[in-house]
Amino acid sequence: MVEISSPSSFKTLKTPRSRSDAPEKKPLWLLVIYALFFLVCLNAIWTYKDRKRLVWLELQEREQNDNIEIQYSAGAEQHVVSSNYGSSMYGGSIRAAESHKKKKKKKSARKTTLENILPRPRDGSKDYIIRKPGNNSSDFKAFSFYVMTDTPYTKLEEKRLRSQMSELRDYIHDNPKRNLTLGIHLGNTQKVSNSLCAESAYKNHAYLISKGPSPTFVTPGKSDWFDCPRREEAFDFFVKYMGPDFISEWHREQFENFEIQRSEENPELFTFYIEGILFIGLHMIDSPGNQESSATRNKRVKASMEWFANTIETNMERREIRGVIIMGHAGRSESNQQSFTHMAKYFVGIGTRENIPVMYLHGNGAKWEVDRSFSQEASWSQFYDVQVDQGGLTEPCIIDVAPQRLGKVTKLEKNENNNDMETIIANGLFRLDQQKGRYLDPEEVAK
Repeated sequence: MVEISSPSSFKTLKTPRSRSDAPEKKPLWLLVIYALFFLVCLNAIWTYKDRKRLVWLELQEREQNDNIEIQYSAGAEQHVVSSNYGSSMYGGSIRAAESHKKKKKKKSARKTTLENILPRPRDGSKDYIIRKPGNNSSDFKAFSFYVMTDTPYTKLEEKRLRSQMSELRDYIHDNPKRNLTLGIHLGNTQKVSNSLCAESAYKNHAYLISKGPSPTFVTPGKSDWFDCPRREEAFDFFVKYMGPDFISEWHREQFENFEIQRSEENPELFTFYIEGILFIGLHMIDSPGNQESSATRNKRVKASMEWFANTIETNMERREIRGVIIMGHAGRSESNQQSFTHMAKYFVGIGTRENIPVMYLHGNGAKWEVDRSFSQEASWSQFYDVQVDQGGLTEPCIIDVAPQRLGKVTKLEKNENNNDMETIIANGLFRLDQQKGRYLDPEEVAK
């Protein structure tokens, strides 16, 4: 205890602290900087929300905001031109007519015509299988590949995709005999209202897909560019991050020579050949007719069909084909039915080809389905329409391809422990394995 012996000592105790001992106040200029920083951050948040709202409105009002409609008088053409479908896609930018007076009247726009696709279907007399020595004596190894589609749409699905790729890497390590050789993403790598079609979304999703164990090919989906407010820019981003350079850039160490070929004019179209199986990647989207010009749509469809026709005729004459796998995003619909009818012409009724199994892999249906209805409609007994389930809700599908010894396929069978999730098609050439199917808990993501 301190004893106060006199008033003077009391005054000493009451003496205030010096200015140097008092708490130091923040300079006014520093407080101003703090306030400005806070306002900048707040403005960035508001700007992002406004931008997201505007994009959403653009998507909802595509017909009003993304199209220019030019209507002529009775008997004249009604021409719909997408205002953002740009010059890098299928040749030349699209321009609205300068004036009704300067243009001659044209007939009404027709539906997509595929009558002039070259090369036309041949009779098969020059196919390799007819000419090769020692007919039906080829050997081919078994291999497998994994397929996904319509993912990632959300942050949760980004985490899930990362987890799926990690699990596939572990699976390959533990099951080397299955020979998991490549991967396929069938398109729709984003949800436009979430990603805003920003370049960073394409870069990030390409990175996540590349974390898979094998070289992965990606076909374009509708939301990869068509649904975006700036289609030309979005398509360029898709090609940049998931086009020709994607495999070689992300899989340099384990890249194998698949004899990959891509269209120079339309680099999203590709083909490759593995163990007697011909893979063909097409640009198949189900686009509404009132959201782009008929000329633009026809040009895109024609490019895919010409790529298909040239790939089939060239490879049928060059080497033995024991199966064909066509890849696209959209399934059959009224708008693209002609494409499937046209593809059938290169197989149906041609003796050397009509028994070759052809599988069309696609997404855009949000459920698993093996459809045989078109096989019956087109009298194409070996056509299989396989719709892959949405990637954010289910595990990647694994497709096994059977080996062949001295021209005879060693038919695949269902595994005893996974019968409900496996489908055998094409007389045992392909086994479709859904693995565990849909996740029981959509919110659960493996660590």
